[in-house]
Amino acid sequence: MPARAAPLLLVLSSWILAVPQPAQERVEPFRGDPKALRLYRDMNAALRSAGTLHLVSDYAWYGAGAEEIGRCRYEMWLAKPNRFRIETRRSDGKPGGVLVGDGRDAWIHWPSGRPFFSTEDPKEYARTRTDQQYYRVAAPPRRHSIGHLVGLLGAGMSMTIVDPSTFHGYTDSLQPHLDGVRMLGRGCTDDGEECDIVLVSFMKGQRTWQLWLARTDHLPRRMVGTVHVRCDIVTTERWSAIELDSAIDPARFAWQPPEHFTRWFKPDHTARLLRPGTPAPDFELRLASGGTRRLSALRGKVVWLNFWRVG
Repeated sequence: MPARAAPLLLVLSSWILAVPQPAQERVEPFRGDPKALRLYRDMNAALRSAGTLHLVSDYAWYGAGAEEIGRCRYEMWLAKPNRFRIETRRSDGKPGGVLVGDGRDAWIHWPSGRPFFSTEDPKEYARTRTDQQYYRVAAPPRRHSIGHLVGLLGAGMSMTIVDPSTFHGYTDSLQPHLDGVRMLGRGCTDDGEECDIVLVSFMKGQRTWQLWLARTDHLPRRMVGTVHVRCDIVTTERWSAIELDSAIDPARFAWQPPEHFTRWFKPDHTARLLRPGTPAPDFELRLASGGTRRLSALRGKVVWLNFWRVG
């Protein structure tokens, strides 16, 4: 007689984060206003219309209890139609990874050695890690995301707030879920740059971006990105040294691995799955319907787990 399936819905967030200041209230959905929406669209248009862009960003993100998770500085060069370079500096002053897009592929190498990723087997990492490894992935025009690649640089970054690939014509997956932009006022940066401050809402306020948009070129100078979950995930960026349409040496966008370098591949997640017949570890689940359930209470039944990401 076949085992009866016992579906469970488990709601998890893979991010647990808070800003280092008093907890923020959840942003209620809002309709926004036309002026703020126009400013936001002007920002995207400025990114897409530029021929080249150079900037420096001071980046940080924070965890539950105001704990800093990571901090770094990165310098970025972008050029049409499909070239890019990001160099990072870790908070300890050592160089982080370098990302280069040559128009066809994206390359990452790590001058201070490849960082450890949580999906790796620690013993395998210790055995194979060197400072002579590289990562390569296809980066077709308008279909790559620099924002998703920077987490591999080992500099203390998660994703960027605004995806730099917007410059190359990419549309990030949040944009279809934009549901409001509203004005927060005006302000000046430390160096006197006048900005309009807008709040952008996605998914009915589950995610928000606070953007300080310079009146001179419509690009951000300060950004605060928040994922509103049980403990807010807060990322901050400050852009400086911005140069639009200046000449950039094409050599910045060229990189090939030296002969002695070896190619690194992301770990195959299936390699760490439990083998058939292996006793499952016991753990407690928080149910979407309320309450909890231990996995051991379902022994002998087929259990279907759905892992949801909210925000």
